Amino acid sequence: MKRRYTAAALLTAAVLCLGRPAPAAADTREVLVTDTQELIAALADAQAGDTILLREGVYENDKWTGKWAAFFAEADGTAEEPITIRSEDPAHPATLCGVDQSNKIVLWITGDYWRVEDLRCCEAQKGIVLDQSCHSIITGCEVYNIGSEGIHLRDDSAYCLIEDCKIHDTGTVTPKYGEGIYIGSAIGTEGYGFECHYNTVRRCDISRVAAECVDIKEFTYGTLVEDCTFDGSCISGENGANSFIEIKGNDVIIRHNTGYRNGCVKQLYGFDLYAPEPEWGQNAKIYENTLYLDDAEVNSVAGWKCAAQVFRNTVDPAECAIGSNGNRIMDVLAYDLPGDADENGLCNAEDVLTLQNRIHGKTDGHLSPENADLNGDDVIDVFDLALAKRAALSGEDKPVITVSFKKEKAGKWRACNGLGTHTVTFALQGEPGAVVRGSYGMWDPNVPNEETGKNGKYTPFPYENQTIPEDGILRISAELPEDATSLVFEVWGYQNSAGKLDIDSLVLQSIQTQ
Repeated sequence: MKRRYTAAALLTAAVLCLGRPAPAAADTREVLVTDTQELIAALADAQAGDTILLREGVYENDKWTGKWAAFFAEADGTAEEPITIRSEDPAHPATLCGVDQSNKIVLWITGDYWRVEDLRCCEAQKGIVLDQSCHSIITGCEVYNIGSEGIHLRDDSAYCLIEDCKIHDTGTVTPKYGEGIYIGSAIGTEGYGFECHYNTVRRCDISRVAAECVDIKEFTYGTLVEDCTFDGSCISGENGANSFIEIKGNDVIIRHNTGYRNGCVKQLYGFDLYAPEPEWGQNAKIYENTLYLDDAEVNSVAGWKCAAQVFRNTVDPAECAIGSNGNRIMDVLAYDLPGDADENGLCNAEDVLTLQNRIHGKTDGHLSPENADLNGDDVIDVFDLALAKRAALSGEDKPVITVSFKKEKAGKWRACNGLGTHTVTFALQGEPGAVVRGSYGMWDPNVPNEETGKNGKYTPFPYENQTIPEDGILRISAELPEDATSLVFEVWGYQNSAGKLDIDSLVLQSIQTQ
């Protein structure tokens, strides 16, 4: 039932098929409902292609509907004929509600290809729940006054989209389960499938939630959260709820969001990565977000043994750091990858669209001139666009990644974390023909420490008498173990034939990896 899309299919969908009209639907029905019983009947009788229109009003139900929900539907739509439930007039939306914020789900759907549009859902334990529902869309809805989570994609619900929704006042009864949006199920949960893959949350406004604004659970792949606004003022700190987004799934992308901590002392991080199971919480990309965190002691991103690449985020106060306690979070300065026009470390259909938009005069979004100029003529044009399509379809190359570092004193620089398992290259600028000696070193928690009797030790690896070549750039490479953190590059001696030179005149140009 769930399928992965190839690069060719994505490119075709994104570039070639924009604006293509949907196939004509056969035997579709439009069902207008005006009260609760009509709505229950329409949901029970729904079939592919139906549009269920709700007239303005309150639809309240505390009776049994065959499931633990005020309103329940299990029919399947199709790609050509989805089932739609929406307000007749989006400017005057219908309101679906339970009766008690500690009981029931407002709207529970277990079929594929549904569209839930322009509804208000309130007064129940859970707002909108999709179970075993793939390729469904929740758009323009308001979910509020909910005892636990607002919207939950659960039980193998995949390839779904939540967009343009307003979610607020969740966790009113059970703060530790008061997420705005919840993707997947936690380890130990029984009765539900965990494969809630490739879901998207876009342009949602999430506020006054007691747990995370978005919680992405372990065993899920490919969640995308973009262009959302988060308010952290009511985050409770219960059950680890201490960030705008908790990331436990793999291959997650968090981008173009804005978060306001609003003085919440329970919020310790902007985004938090966590691995309740080995190999999860890995390979996230977090970029071009804007975070207002109030307190310089709050980490913008943090995680324990979770791999992520973080870049081009704006954080206020600027002193808010990426957490450094044993994490694998890489602070990226640049990606060098021909065809990666939007410079996020990937060549895909989005790069083609970025180039296409730029050629047509649209300047929104980041563009790397170096990566976009594929034919090397210093002009971004249709020739580069053709080569970008080819690069997106091949998907074979990996970027050269330039990472952040800081100078601690003369001849000593400390790199960002996240470089374990990587080969890194230090590019040191100095006088051609001069000789340097020094070391690179790292903290490795798996190395026995004779002084403490425990594992965990900083280990230096000396390099001796390296001569700076004629171009003035000495490159020294190192292969790092998996758990290496606190990587340091040092120069102990620097001299030419006339004698010692000033170590402080040396410049570490870059630290790069691939």
